Amino acid sequence: MWVFVANLILRNRFFIVGAITLLTVFFSYQAYTNIKLENRYGVALPKNSESAINYEAFKKRFGEDGNTIVLAIKTDSLYTKENFRKWKELGDSILGMDGVDGRESEATLYCLNNDTVKQRFKLEKIYNESRPIDSVKLQIRSNPAYKDLLFNPETNVSLMLIRIKNEVLSDKSKWRLIFDIENLARTYESQFGKIHIAGLPYLKVSIGTKVYNEMFLFIFISLLVTSIILYFFFRSFKVVAISLIVVSIAVVWAMGMIGFLDYHLSPMMALIPPLMIVIGVPNCVFLLTKFHQEVKEHNNKIKALSRVIQKIGTATFLTNLTTSLGFGTFIFTSSEKLMEFGLAASINIMLVFILSITILPIICSFTPQPKARHLKHLDRKLARGIINSVLFLSQYKRNWIYAVCLGIVIFGLVGISKIKTTGNLTSDLPDSDPLKNDMMFLEKNFGGSIPFEIIINYKKKGRLFSPTNNNTLEKIDSVQQLINRDSLFSKSISVVDLVKFVNMSYYGNDTLSYALFENSEKGRIKKYIDQFNLNNPSDQGVSMKELVDTTATIIRIRCQIKDLGSFEILKQRDIMKKNIDNILNPDKAKWEKIYGYIASGKKSYIDTIMNINEIRNEYVSIISNNNPELENQLDTNETLLRSYLQKPDFIKKIRKSIDNQYFETIFTGTSIVAADGTRFLVNNLLSSLAYAILFIGILMALLFRSWRMVLISLLPNLIPLIFIGGFMGFVGIPLKPSTLLVFSIAFGISIDDTIHYLAKYRQELKSKKWNLKECALNALKESGLGMFYTSIVLYSGFSVFLFSQFGGTQALGLLISITLLVAMITNLTLLPSLLLTLDRFINIKSFNEPYFDAYEEDFDIDWSSLKLTTDDDQDNSKYPGLPN
Repeated sequence: MWVFVANLILRNRFFIVGAITLLTVFFSYQAYTNIKLENRYGVALPKNSESAINYEAFKKRFGEDGNTIVLAIKTDSLYTKENFRKWKELGDSILGMDGVDGRESEATLYCLNNDTVKQRFKLEKIYNESRPIDSVKLQIRSNPAYKDLLFNPETNVSLMLIRIKNEVLSDKSKWRLIFDIENLARTYESQFGKIHIAGLPYLKVSIGTKVYNEMFLFIFISLLVTSIILYFFFRSFKVVAISLIVVSIAVVWAMGMIGFLDYHLSPMMALIPPLMIVIGVPNCVFLLTKFHQEVKEHNNKIKALSRVIQKIGTATFLTNLTTSLGFGTFIFTSSEKLMEFGLAASINIMLVFILSITILPIICSFTPQPKARHLKHLDRKLARGIINSVLFLSQYKRNWIYAVCLGIVIFGLVGISKIKTTGNLTSDLPDSDPLKNDMMFLEKNFGGSIPFEIIINYKKKGRLFSPTNNNTLEKIDSVQQLINRDSLFSKSISVVDLVKFVNMSYYGNDTLSYALFENSEKGRIKKYIDQFNLNNPSDQGVSMKELVDTTATIIRIRCQIKDLGSFEILKQRDIMKKNIDNILNPDKAKWEKIYGYIASGKKSYIDTIMNINEIRNEYVSIISNNNPELENQLDTNETLLRSYLQKPDFIKKIRKSIDNQYFETIFTGTSIVAADGTRFLVNNLLSSLAYAILFIGILMALLFRSWRMVLISLLPNLIPLIFIGGFMGFVGIPLKPSTLLVFSIAFGISIDDTIHYLAKYRQELKSKKWNLKECALNALKESGLGMFYTSIVLYSGFSVFLFSQFGGTQALGLLISITLLVAMITNLTLLPSLLLTLDRFINIKSFNEPYFDAYEEDFDIDWSSLKLTTDDDQDNSKYPGLPN
């Protein structure tokens, strides 16, 4: 097949160059026009997961939870006439910007005043410039509704909350608004001192912009580093230029493919373009090294180019395929974003192979034949010295190699037991980053900074504002008190706070009346509420419809939690769920116990459950099916009611009657979906790695058709994974979304060296008539130099991620680099050692004819008479294997 491919490429050079040029223009356009930046958290979760479903339902009902930018100042002189006017001026200027939905600060607050004559509330501004500033301060700072929400009196920190419209965050072209707000705020620092800026919109846009800019930085550094390494290896600017052409086109194609597929550019997706350089350069190294070896052997450029494609076409294809499989395992997860990353990476890796196998031979066909000085790298003392050292170790020091590998495995297993898992939103930011520092400032003064939403379904419309009792509101109030006592959370807000505010306003804004109103006052206060629209979404504060959905019996409790690790947040959620359930459903344990007895056949407990008024009334309502006449009969006729207790569906209906009494609680918000997303990634780590091992094992089986060789090929590539896991545990690098990718990716890349070596080993077996020792050593001599070159390129290429501003990307680069370095050592030492040690078990019977050869044999062609041509009438009949 590869003879045909070689002929096709070399005879259709201009057509292929034209096609690649057109595709490059197309992908350039896609990259320029279609790339979008990711601005959401928790996108790793499958859409059908419980957390994802709950979060989407929440956003549909209440809108985005993370649409507020926070400006924080620490000053004890805010309440001076000039400073307070400036604080209001800043807020008014921001409100006038297109895309700002509202703003709240101490300078923009309103109060409700009770007009006892007209029996209605009047909405009035607290601050105006003619009012004494001390009077303004007294009214605001004494109001319990605003304490720890807009100001912290103990630390003299004040906040300005800026609500951003949802369409701004979803449209990259409108992100300029976020930086305009920041730049405007900075101009007021001479007045207030440092202004701390936090909030999810600011965090998302800032990180998204950094990711976009970093991608181009990585591309530049990758090109620079690989160019230096290539020149050091080959000492030829031509080789460097050819390789840069290949990988530069691959980068453009990768960016265009992301845009063409309509994928968003996340920190994970932004790794693909620079990875094309890291993966493409080793292709060029193998092809150019083989090209130079062929030229040195027979000094015929045309023959060398054709044999490069023929002899290592399959091997290069397989190495790219295994790397693609390493990334492709993410396609088999249930996460849409991981599937997108895996698919985009896999496609682009195979495109890199196509570009390498076509562009490089075509360019070389137009350039002069390499001179003797260009071939000196094949005999360089350093390179040959490394190979000779490896040969010596493999032949005479195998026991030492096995001992070191065993030590690495023990080290790794112990370290793996120490690995911790995290995944907080700012975990990838360095401690000195202003984004992180401002978020920590907010947490220090107000408790939390990441949205943590509690949704309570009270199920019955009459429960919320019952004419006879405040039971539901009191329970919600107790839940809020529980939250507010926990230092991990900010002050919470719910409909209860609005009710307290209204009650306080009714009694002349007496702060002692900031409480739930008495039942006897409900009728009187309700007149005021009906006349004043609390559902009006204005810039004065939180509206009723943002906190309760009366049509669906849903109450929202808003708060923020500190940016903890993912598993810590989920632990807090579980603790909070248990405590809140005890508040909302205090009789649940008793009722479930009684129901358990009834369900097990103990009919004596039926009377017990029916003596509970709430359950009895609900049961009557269910069986009457909203028929008032039947419901009245059931209430007055005990015999009739008991006849229903004997029916087969009694257990099912009593279960429903009990469930309808319970308040249901759902926890959602950015903090929850991000934490569940990290846990999902951790749980899928082993499965994606297992898929990678399985698929690559199958590929090796197809290549060798020997289970012994499959095991031998996998072992040198599993040891580096164990080592890097141990390294993470001992050094303290946690498992998080950015570092979870290491294992599958590194395994898919490291197996490339194994394929090159074993493919050459199998070819040697045929030519050396199954002299296993000689074959193992000759294969190492032939392929060892290419393995060394490519591993160094890969190591250096992934090391460029150490220049990232994000700790997770830095860790990814460090871990993959170290893994590939260890894999190079194990493939150069352990792999041939295993073949030499187990030669008695690896005999002719261990090998069957493969389904394809990684290194194809030469045809007996008169290469001296072969010329490149585009003439369709060329007669190739005298060249066996070449098509006419």
